[in-house]
Amino acid sequence: MTTLPTDLHAGSTIPTLACIRVRAAADQLSTLRGMTCNIAYNHGFDVDGVADLELAIDEAASMLIALAAQGTDITCTFTAPENALRIAVSAISTAEQPAGKSSFSWFVLESLTDHAELDVVRQGAIAYIGTDDAPRRDATNAATVTVTLQKNLLQRPE
Repeated sequence: MTTLPTDLHAGSTIPTLACIRVRAAADQLSTLRGMTCNIAYNHGFDVDGVADLELAIDEAASMLIALAAQGTDITCTFTAPENALRIAVSAISTAEQPAGKSSFSWFVLESLTDHAELDVVRQGAIAYIGTDDAPRRDATNAATVTVTLQKNLLQRPE
């Protein structure tokens, strides 16, 4: 597990709370759920909101693990727009059709969060880096697949 500096997105007006990079493997899901749980509790979410976010990060990361190129990582960035928590989860994929919004997984993500977004950016020919920072192979059809989730804090009457 690698914890990256929180000023990763310098110049952004939305504060970055944390950024974590883990191997794209199912045994890393508990790490992502735990990080999400801690950040959500500290950000003011109630038990139901935290549970929703834990399930959502599990679903998004599972979707990306299935698509991730061998030997790559998943990066998870937590930002805090006003009265919300935004989580961007990304991985490098070499799949022909990396992801879609028509799956049951996507339905689950939309049900658990207030906003879910999918972004696929084709990289062209790149040499991607594995967990040991050694070049793995050229991936001419590589794409960075990012799932961005946002959950709004409940507004309590005053």
